Amino acid sequence: RTRAHHPLAADLGADSHSAPVVVRGCTAMGLCAEICGGWTYRKTLWWGWIWNALIAFLFTVCGIVVAQKLNKLDWVTNAATGEVDETSEKLVGGLVANIAWGIVLNALFLIFSLFVLLRKTIAKTGAGFSYGLIVGSAIHLFFAQCEVAIALDAHDKWLKQTLADSTVWASQDNNTYRGVYVLGFLSSISYLIFAVIMIVCMKAVMKDSSEPYTEFRDRYGVSSDRGARPSQGP
Repeated sequence: RTRAHHPLAADLGADSHSAPVVVRGCTAMGLCAEICGGWTYRKTLWWGWIWNALIAFLFTVCGIVVAQKLNKLDWVTNAATGEVDETSEKLVGGLVANIAWGIVLNALFLIFSLFVLLRKTIAKTGAGFSYGLIVGSAIHLFFAQCEVAIALDAHDKWLKQTLADSTVWASQDNNTYRGVYVLGFLSSISYLIFAVIMIVCMKAVMKDSSEPYTEFRDRYGVSSDRGARPSQGP
């Protein structure tokens, strides 16, 4: 005679066989979410760096072209006596120095941040001093690029009127000059956005979310068990 099986027992047996499958599925989904989440942070961080570097590169190229043109200008007002308009010469020299200062700051930041971010995102050593230095430098370059752009913009009308009859300075040079300070304003905004991205996407250089607290405890000897009463024996 065949033995009848209880429906509840059959359900329990099916659940016991499907439980490991569910656990493995949840584990795989969690691992996939962790990998995709970490990759999203890294991708956002690097796309922000690339976009910022592109604007800085355009600013650098246009700045070099304009600076070379300004250096070729002749400020001799009287060829017979050799009289020179020193005021205009020094003013244009200041504009060239201003552009050169912005170019040097951009180059230093891009080179240093490239090496640091490559090391941080590959080794995931955590957001240490070098990472914080990049964030601070990006905020500083926001103000520096604003200063460069404002100085160039302030002398745009004067430069156009003064060099209206110049054979060295053409109308297209005026457009390139305007392009330099417009790119300067865009670059300053880009640096500020990149600094925010670096703060938000800090997990891209960390192994896990608790890493900063763990590093703080290891470095300064702070333990969560400090101050706890020792367990007493029976």
